[in-house]
Amino acid sequence: MDYGIGILGAGKYLPEKLITNKQIEDWTGLPEGSILEKTGIKNRFIVEDDETASNMSIIAAKKAIEKAGINSNQIGLIVCATFTGDYRYPAMACKVQHEIGAKKAAAFDLMANCTGFQVGLSIASDKMLVDSTIEYALVIGTALQSRFINWKDANSAVYFGDGSGAAILGVVPKGYGILSTDIFSNGEVFDSVRLRGGGSSYPMGSANKADPSNFYEINGLEVWKQLIRFQPVAIRNSLEKINMKVDEVDFFIFHQANLRLIEYLMGKMRVPMEKTYTNVERIGNTADASLAIAICEAMEKKCINRDQLVIISGVGAGFIFGSSVFRWY
Repeated sequence: MDYGIGILGAGKYLPEKLITNKQIEDWTGLPEGSILEKTGIKNRFIVEDDETASNMSIIAAKKAIEKAGINSNQIGLIVCATFTGDYRYPAMACKVQHEIGAKKAAAFDLMANCTGFQVGLSIASDKMLVDSTIEYALVIGTALQSRFINWKDANSAVYFGDGSGAAILGVVPKGYGILSTDIFSNGEVFDSVRLRGGGSSYPMGSANKADPSNFYEINGLEVWKQLIRFQPVAIRNSLEKINMKVDEVDFFIFHQANLRLIEYLMGKMRVPMEKTYTNVERIGNTADASLAIAICEAMEKKCINRDQLVIISGVGAGFIFGSSVFRWY
């Protein structure tokens, strides 16, 4: 192959309604300052009643399209990574396709939870490499989580916010763009992070709206164990595929789950925090949108630049671990 596939532009959307640690500590009975100490998170933002996942996605998509300097009619593929779309089905990507006027684009959703955007980038780039008729692809990560959170549950309320991020993929010179990807799963801990309500095993009805199955359920200790054990493996695997090592990486962008986890990971790999970008302090864990928003902000702040070796890596419920290596263009 005499060309690569890279990110040409990125956009984001964050809602304006602020939820502070003080509010959550009041609602849950947690001690003052405990959320910041445990997670590094100070604030998160959630949607207003009239906002939807597709609205957020469309705004982020339009910004990415503008940054890439293309028009929507040039897009041949749209992949939306989300588990909080407007409906159970059809795919939210189809609504985005219509609303942005991408009439030539195939569109579908995928679910890989908090590493969904990384998985979406790899699927879209793979498709582009085998189908030269796709000139540009739009990958969106969106999470509207606030409507599925019990804000009195100290195990889950401390982490999550809403948001959307998007990126345009296009052709870049050979040796640039995505160089390798590694994705693997550990279904042994399938139930450690879950949202059961609305699934075929837990159909939602008027009689069970207050049932715990309709809200996030999280085993925080298991999440920590899975992340520190397997995320470094995904990173090493992606680097080994191109005969490179961790100390050759210029910059890391992680799913923004928890600042303390990111600090631990960087320490475990013996990499200084100056080589990563974080926003979880300001906006909380935005799930599928997390990597997309972090990439967008890192690009805006020029934290990543041409010729740098950049890793993006995430961990999603299920559990799904992913890492992609870029030569930034």
